[in-house]
Amino acid sequence: MDKFMDAQEFFAQLPRGKEDKPLLFGFGPLEYNKDDIDGLYYMLDRDFSGCLLLNFAKPMNPEIQGRAWLNGEMLPPCVLKYMPIMGNLWVLGIPMRGFVNEYGKEYSLHVEGYTDTDGNEMNPQDFTVKCTDRAFPEKKNAAHETIALQAAQEGIVLLKNEGQLLPLAEGTTLNLFGKGVNQFRTSAVGAGKINPRYTIDLLTALREGGVFGVNEELPKFYRCDRDAIPQAEVIKAAREKSDLAVMLITRGTGENLDNSSAKGEYYLSGDEENLLKTLSETFSHTVVILNTGYPIDVTFADRYHVDALIYNGFGGMLAGQALADVLSGKMNPCGKLPDTWPMDYFDLPASRNFYDSADKPRLDADCGVYADTCYEEGIYVGYRYFSTFGKAPAYPFGYGLSYTSFTMKPGKLVYDRGIYGEITVTNTGSCSGKEVVQIYVNKPDGRMETPDRELIYFAKTRELQPGETERIPVSVPEKNLTVYDTDKAAYIMPAGEYTIFAGTDVYAPIWGSFVNEAETIVKQASHLMMAPNPPETLSKRNPESWPKGERTRVKEGTDGFFPVGKRSAYPASFNSGKSGKKLVYQDVKRDPSLVNKFVAALSIEELARLCVCASAGWGMEGVGEAGRVYQLEGYDMPDFPVSDGNSGVNLRVPNIGMPSGVTLCATFNKELMEQVGRVIGEEAKALGMPLILAPGMNLHRNPLNGRQPEYFSEDPYLAGMMGGHYCKGMESAGVGSCIKHLIGNNCESTRKRNQSIIGERALRELYLKPFEIAMGEHMPASVMTAYNAVNGCPTAADEELIQGFLREENGFDGFVMTDWGTYDTAGVAEMVQAGNCWITPGSLDDTYTGQIVEGVKEGRITLERLEENAAWIIRTMIRFA
Repeated sequence: MDKFMDAQEFFAQLPRGKEDKPLLFGFGPLEYNKDDIDGLYYMLDRDFSGCLLLNFAKPMNPEIQGRAWLNGEMLPPCVLKYMPIMGNLWVLGIPMRGFVNEYGKEYSLHVEGYTDTDGNEMNPQDFTVKCTDRAFPEKKNAAHETIALQAAQEGIVLLKNEGQLLPLAEGTTLNLFGKGVNQFRTSAVGAGKINPRYTIDLLTALREGGVFGVNEELPKFYRCDRDAIPQAEVIKAAREKSDLAVMLITRGTGENLDNSSAKGEYYLSGDEENLLKTLSETFSHTVVILNTGYPIDVTFADRYHVDALIYNGFGGMLAGQALADVLSGKMNPCGKLPDTWPMDYFDLPASRNFYDSADKPRLDADCGVYADTCYEEGIYVGYRYFSTFGKAPAYPFGYGLSYTSFTMKPGKLVYDRGIYGEITVTNTGSCSGKEVVQIYVNKPDGRMETPDRELIYFAKTRELQPGETERIPVSVPEKNLTVYDTDKAAYIMPAGEYTIFAGTDVYAPIWGSFVNEAETIVKQASHLMMAPNPPETLSKRNPESWPKGERTRVKEGTDGFFPVGKRSAYPASFNSGKSGKKLVYQDVKRDPSLVNKFVAALSIEELARLCVCASAGWGMEGVGEAGRVYQLEGYDMPDFPVSDGNSGVNLRVPNIGMPSGVTLCATFNKELMEQVGRVIGEEAKALGMPLILAPGMNLHRNPLNGRQPEYFSEDPYLAGMMGGHYCKGMESAGVGSCIKHLIGNNCESTRKRNQSIIGERALRELYLKPFEIAMGEHMPASVMTAYNAVNGCPTAADEELIQGFLREENGFDGFVMTDWGTYDTAGVAEMVQAGNCWITPGSLDDTYTGQIVEGVKEGRITLERLEENAAWIIRTMIRFA
């Protein structure tokens, strides 16, 4: 397609008559990025993973399969699908992964044999496909990329190391097995995707690192893109080179689609099982690398006598270098699991209440059906369940091995409206390393049932040399020791004994205890977001309470969230103090006290226009920005675009590529997380982005959530602390942050029409808590509400959530925005009146502004609330524009 040709003109000139043969075409030069493992369109349909996409001008017959050749070599079967979301086009996905593998090289593509629904077979067509050019590090980016490398290194978790097999000796030849050799993933897809300046995958790092040899026959073999067993002679030759096999198990994931418990997703595929069995029987030693964005079944490690098991997650642009450094011992692994890895998926209480497509159609985020998800597990998510009910996990929360050893010596434990003490950590091994001090509490189990353990503090040591010691001060405020009392709507410290544990994972030994003589209220709250029909939840006091999953279902024929939840109204308190003269943006920039006067002078139409996003830049005319604040005419307003970017700046301009959220969280390093936020902020500022839509703060309720790698942890304290430090770092660079998705957005399946039914205590102690803790660490510039409903009300239109929880209880002083396209299932007027300041992605016409104007005229939106919303936007712009 000619970039200067209007899209309508282009489509109008395509041959589409009944007798016309189907024409295959693309948009712009055909380039394939071999480092972008899944590609942009994987988030829409996973069958497009690793494909170059071309389009047919006519409706096609999917029953007739054509063929494609690359440089004369026949490719695996292509993927032909009708894609309404892609302009109602028939799209051909042509497999390129593993075949287009040389930077800068041009390849000849030949396609033939496809037939349209009129029975016309296409004329054979030829194209030139270029592999993107290789980019290299530049000195000006070195400081930022040093942080990216450190984050990737410290996010790697060593799960098993029998016989101290790792680190590997220099000069070892590595036999790399599995499709993960050529599918080494560095990020999630969707909002969590990165567009790095360059990527160092594992194969590149090993080839260029000069430490290990690589058996090059195996990467060639795994161009097959399957976990196949190589021919006997290839296996024999590999065994002669080295008695070590390294298998990479990889899983793609991200926004728009959830994962399932099917083989090849949570469980190993048959091919993976067979390959692992062959390797364990053939080689003396086997190392498995988990290049996955979410926990999977790891029972194979014992079944096939795997010597070493490494979880590297999605490590960003320098993931391969980080992993090679751990294999060689240049970096001592110091990551810890931010989630429990169960022995079996169905050990998880939440498994009974999650849409699992293993035995039914996979639902995307925009699926048109409504669904209920009932949180019957209550407060027992992750380790709270496993430790309380005595269920053994495969690997516990907080777990991670090192190449060295440490001792922890707790000092005196003191309770004085909080707990205080000191932990002395000593490196007792033979190499330098870092350790994480983890403090847990067991609260009194009386009127309020409590889990066996809850994380209340963590800190990472500096790098300690052998024999070196560091004293870690421990300070835990009272608020971290509370239980939410559903009778009193308050966070209380129950009377009784509190046992404190200190160690290196959730099964830490006892440090000490103290007694709270009388129940005390630490923070008075109020009943918010109550479920019309609360769920019966799991209880250690009731053996019959295991979740049944009966209320979690797709609700065919339903057109809304029922039963409707009642919400209290919070009157706006906008004090205009009208000015006698017209003010422009620069006036309020110089004197922020004039914001209300500036806003009060705007017409209803101007207020509505300000409160609706001026559309997204995801089309060909933009650089990939998610949206921008409308620049009102006559007020000299600055440009204020926003971008996705949990792990970078999600634009079509190359920039930093940090690890995904869960890998960052595995560092357990608050100071490093702050530096990560700062670096992303500095890169965003250089690219003209004053606000980044990150970090994602949703809890890891179920590992099959497609966005698991974007979010931090199953633990609300860990997630909140890491998120707060990320925001602090980003805003230190002069770029606003945005904590999201408030709240209960814990799956992607029909997420716009999915209602989370959550009991009050779980809502308070688990799902609201990460946001509350993050705001306590650093108040972010903005908050994004979620697509879903909670307890009968869309979160984007929940006045109790926005005005009650955010504004009143936590003093939030930024602006609230919707997630993109929330108005598909929530009323614009209702969202605005609830206090959602910015409706996204909006449009440049009056489709959404008109609904706001009508809402004011009809009394469904008060003028004061609309002015208040606009004022929050302007105040945020003053800080960051």
